[in-house]
Amino acid sequence: MPTGYTADIADGIDFKTYAMNCARAFGALVELRDSPEAPIPDEFKPSAYHADAIDKAKRELHAFALMTPAEHERAAAHAFDDAETARVVRLQERRELRAKYEAMLAKVNAWAAPTPEHVGYHEFMRTQIVQSIDFDCDESYYLKPTERKTGAEWAAARLAELQRDAAYHTKEHAAEVERAASCTAWVRALRQSLAGA
Repeated sequence: MPTGYTADIADGIDFKTYAMNCARAFGALVELRDSPEAPIPDEFKPSAYHADAIDKAKRELHAFALMTPAEHERAAAHAFDDAETARVVRLQERRELRAKYEAMLAKVNAWAAPTPEHVGYHEFMRTQIVQSIDFDCDESYYLKPTERKTGAEWAAARLAELQRDAAYHTKEHAAEVERAASCTAWVRALRQSLAGA
């Protein structure tokens, strides 16, 4: 039985085409594995995601550096309000979901399995809800009110967060550039080895 890689041999493809098709199953081209119609690029470009995130982090660090202590206080108050509102909303959502699960659990518990062969099914229905209550309805994280920070505390935390983001995206962008260069070198070496084939 032919595979996705060997099926075209029956149609008379040449070695070079077969080799390039098989290359889609390996590191540099593995993302093209399920897209046999997609052309294999001559050069891989790094994603712009981390480079854009670095630019954003730099802009945010610059804007942060221009903030006054009064602006830090306002930002801290705004962050508190947003976090506390989100906490209360999430807590309410969990409680509403628990009520829905418990209402359905009561119906499941009230239902009698019609035959002995349905007992396992009945227990399965019950277990699914009990496990979902345990997983989806835990309120413990949302019970503690949000801690209010001073402007200086907010500023220290925000600066650390921005510096972490900039460092993370700088590291990941360098890795992305290295991966793109490695993939490009791999494909170019393969093409060169197949030039005379």
